[in-house]
Amino acid sequence: MQLWPAKSEMFLSPLGEKEIIRRMELAVKPVKYQSFKNQSLDDIEAEAYLFNGKVGINKFAISQIVNRPNNFLPLIKGKVEGGDSGSLVHLEFSLFPSVKYFLIFWIILMVLFSIISFAQRDDWLTIIFPIIILVASYALILSRFNDAYHKSRKELMRLIG
Repeated sequence: MQLWPAKSEMFLSPLGEKEIIRRMELAVKPVKYQSFKNQSLDDIEAEAYLFNGKVGINKFAISQIVNRPNNFLPLIKGKVEGGDSGSLVHLEFSLFPSVKYFLIFWIILMVLFSIISFAQRDDWLTIIFPIIILVASYALILSRFNDAYHKSRKELMRLIG
């Protein structure tokens, strides 16, 4: 059972290391160039990037470009190792650090509410309600992360798979 929203995997791509990095460079919009003036306005044609992030010599850190905000969009860190019959690609999908910090804060807050209610000998509903909210939040977080993971993974596999 998955306790924290994160996944890691390895796969063998038939493409060479240089070809994978070349494709990534074409499809990844560098983070340092993001600004309002780079966005498509009115009749100006939009740029055709699939991901935002950084692409290095044999590694990358990217996230999928989306039309609406999605806090559970995975940060994809990858490392490419060239070989004779293709390339081995290591992938790690995780939440962005700011989202992780907020979730840790939320978990601590809900547990503290329950502990304080228990210490004050409040009724059971007041003690259990924060835990119910925490469990529901956890289920929602896993569900939304897994959905975003599958969409991002599908696009990435289409690009370098």
